[in-house]
Amino acid sequence: MKQAITMAIGALAVTALALPASAADLPPVTKAPALTPAPVYNWSGFYIGVGVGGRWTDTTWDTLCLEPISLGTGGCPHDVFAGTTRIRNANPASFDLSGIRGSVYAGYNWQFASWVFGIEGDWGWADNSKTISGIPGTWSATFGPGGDVARVRDNWDASARARIGYLVTPTTLVYATGGGSWLEKEITATCNGTFPFGWCGVPNAQKLTKNYTGWTAGGGIDWMFAPAWVFRAEYRYADYGSSTFQFFNPATGDDFTFTVSQKTHTAYAGLSYLFNWAAPWTDRY
Repeated sequence: MKQAITMAIGALAVTALALPASAADLPPVTKAPALTPAPVYNWSGFYIGVGVGGRWTDTTWDTLCLEPISLGTGGCPHDVFAGTTRIRNANPASFDLSGIRGSVYAGYNWQFASWVFGIEGDWGWADNSKTISGIPGTWSATFGPGGDVARVRDNWDASARARIGYLVTPTTLVYATGGGSWLEKEITATCNGTFPFGWCGVPNAQKLTKNYTGWTAGGGIDWMFAPAWVFRAEYRYADYGSSTFQFFNPATGDDFTFTVSQKTHTAYAGLSYLFNWAAPWTDRY
């Protein structure tokens, strides 16, 4: 019995001596890595951006009435030229224009779950112009337009719109937009010769600047590719209807009446910065 107890005590001692060596061979205990929360994107807030793209204009000049008082009553349609080929030459005339458009835009978003509502305004510039030989509908096939020319030029445009969009992913917004639109247009007619070669009895020229008012609608995609930075691709259509003008001097019989109708197509890419004062930075990302 005494021998068995002695042997047991010896075995325990050997085990105790071996434990520190075995523990040294075990790998160190480390903490599990902390989980990084997925970023939460908040689209609410004020933004401002710049864009570059193109503006394509559908413009039609339609001369309605020729009124050379010295040759007739001055009524419209006029007695002298009614039914002749003069008013049918190059009339109506197309002044379709295109050009590179630069723009700035700003707005405010309100996000509700996956829906984003907002208001936006923009201002753009594109120097689009076209000049044709002859004033539409004023010259005859027999004598030709002489040195007469007609010119249409588009300058700035602007809009104020509402937006509604849906987040297909936390960083990708697909939206529709619509509202009011404005465009500045310059219309010029010049008589370089004298009637019947061209239109006027004496050389004449007139230019009028007109601010058209209409409506616009379209849509696009906004992509928040980095915190607060948003890339955009957008297309819009605008219709400004038509305006009526009377050029030159009725007293000399050189006047004529015409309309110019206006539609535009605008497409651009933009880059904006979302300030998002509605939520702290740490709550957004």
